[in-house]
Amino acid sequence: MELGIELKPDKPFYEIEYLAKLAEDYEYDYIWITEHYNNRNPIPILTTIALKTHRAKIGVGATNPYTTHPALIASIIFTLDEISGGRAVLGISAGDKMTLNSLGIRREKPLKTVKEAVELIKALMNGRTYEGDLFKCMSVIPFARRVPIFVGAQGSKMIELALEIGDGVILNATLPEIKTSKTVGLCMPVCVDDDVDRAKKIAKIVVAFIIAGSSRSFAEKEGIPYDVVTDIRKKISKGKFDEIKIDDELIDKFCLYGKVNDVVARIESFNVDIFIVGTPIGRDKVKAIKEIGKKIKGR
Repeated sequence: MELGIELKPDKPFYEIEYLAKLAEDYEYDYIWITEHYNNRNPIPILTTIALKTHRAKIGVGATNPYTTHPALIASIIFTLDEISGGRAVLGISAGDKMTLNSLGIRREKPLKTVKEAVELIKALMNGRTYEGDLFKCMSVIPFARRVPIFVGAQGSKMIELALEIGDGVILNATLPEIKTSKTVGLCMPVCVDDDVDRAKKIAKIVVAFIIAGSSRSFAEKEGIPYDVVTDIRKKISKGKFDEIKIDDELIDKFCLYGKVNDVVARIESFNVDIFIVGTPIGRDKVKAIKEIGKKIKGR
């Protein structure tokens, strides 16, 4: 199993750069920077990381074709691949519905949107133009490079599409049974803390955001009444986090939290090609990155 880490750029760039370099020093194989408009932009930060690291693969986890045209996504990732010496990877998904709504963007036709976006990027990788129903690019990119594409997915239809069009799939917080020869990654929130109750309180908020971003079909599959999803969305939008109620079973299912040995045991129980240590990582991020790296990679 390869090991990755998801870093949220909610701190000054040099702090994120430090954590990325630390992760590489402790043998993490992938470094993903999240994309959200109210955090720092991931691309400049990935550029500094590209210049400070030497081995780990790096990428946005994940961008989306609603806020950025696929041709621009392609140009960005080709440039990052050039700067990093061929270590760039592309994470792309349909985006977070709540975030897009807050920007006045309707997430319409997510399957078709992601499919055409990936097709367009692949066309540009191969020196071709593209014209679809939703997107087109009638000029090639002269410095195009071949970059692995991982499609972020949660629902069954998006997972199926990801395995059809991508080099791999990055699953969000849950691991359904999948039979494929392509790369399967799993990104789950992790909160390492010797104080298990404290870790659980943090995990609860993270899981609230996962549930709030769920589609109706995903919620039904996981046994979550959709009125619970809508209620959590409303409470998050009003900042009423103390009023959010989530069953312990769901917290345990969607987040790994507690003492490092228990967290690592769960990580190692997953039958995936890549496990991505997701935000918040731990109360002490430096300590958590080191401990997880030591125990899984044997550094």
